[in-house]
Amino acid sequence: MKLSVTKYHGCGNDFIITGYKEAVEKYADIPRLVREICDRHTGIGADGMILVKEDPLEMVYYNQDGSRAPMCGNGIRCFAAYCYDEFVCREVNYPVATLAGEMLVKRISEDPFLVQIEMGEPDYAPEKIGVDPALLKGELLWGHSLKLSSGKEVKLCSFFLGTIHTIVFADDAFGAENEAIGREICHHPLFSEQTNVNFVHVADDAHINLQTYERGCGMTLACGTGASASALCTYKLGLTGPSVEVRLPKGSLHIDVHDGEKVRLTGPAVRIMSGVYEL
Repeated sequence: MKLSVTKYHGCGNDFIITGYKEAVEKYADIPRLVREICDRHTGIGADGMILVKEDPLEMVYYNQDGSRAPMCGNGIRCFAAYCYDEFVCREVNYPVATLAGEMLVKRISEDPFLVQIEMGEPDYAPEKIGVDPALLKGELLWGHSLKLSSGKEVKLCSFFLGTIHTIVFADDAFGAENEAIGREICHHPLFSEQTNVNFVHVADDAHINLQTYERGCGMTLACGTGASASALCTYKLGLTGPSVEVRLPKGSLHIDVHDGEKVRLTGPAVRIMSGVYEL
């Protein structure tokens, strides 16, 4: 059997996209399909896979290991680009259903393809991030000190924004040691559902550098929900203003915090290829 697929990237964060109906009709085990197609040696290769449901529009998102994720900030921009390119939806403003709730999409331009996403508001409840409240003694996971196996102590700011995120401040957001630290924090027993780990360096009050260790994927070139969470965190701590350019290894995203703690993300989506995957 053959599956029609398209590949997009948002600042280097890449995704295989196809129609939900075609995928489930041709392949009963979707998590296995995701693992196979996202393999960078024996498949097409990607950080994740997106299935496009229609009537109503819904983004069904999988990490490259086959696990479901509630939302993906780069993925939803690529979802919007796919919907535009494939004439699924060419409205300027429209809602998209996700496991994290309804996301509002606004197309800013077609060339380059830029999309603005209303990411919603954070949820700081320990239960929302898979942490036992008893372990925090009634406090939020904000500035929590965690001792790593190396003996190094790091302070964590964790909350839910589209998905579970933890912010760690680093002298070098792109440092080689961050991958091992990210893996340890992601899989720490404190987080029953694991966590995305964002390494943040504040350059000035309008720019931050960021790289994210994603649960179910590992180190990625970009993470839209991570950029949103990181910019919100630095704003809350008084390190940046409400409008921040988030610099990533292969591009940048613009984040605005407005009306309290609502977060808006603006960034690109680029089509890489269209073709047929041999099942």
